[in-house]
Amino acid sequence: MEKLTNKIIKIIAKELDVPQRSIKDDTSIQEYLGADYLDINNIVMAIENKFNIEIDEDTLHQFNTVANIVDALALVIEPERN
Repeated sequence: MEKLTNKIIKIIAKELDVPQRSIKDDTSIQEYLGADYLDINNIVMAIENKFNIEIDEDTLHQFNTVANIVDALALVIEPERN
């Protein structure tokens, strides 16, 4: 999960143009990093492209913190690898 977390942090940092070190597991993407709806969509598209997955609307609503994103993606990505 640590590798996945680092990949997600890297994507968020790039999309929001913030330093990776400012993003932690419990960082609120909207409140702390100031991401708006368009930013969230860009993050989602970058994640979808990186992992070659599609994120459904229900999963998207769970994307509040880095930890939420990692938990949601682990359910989608890990089963595909088995």
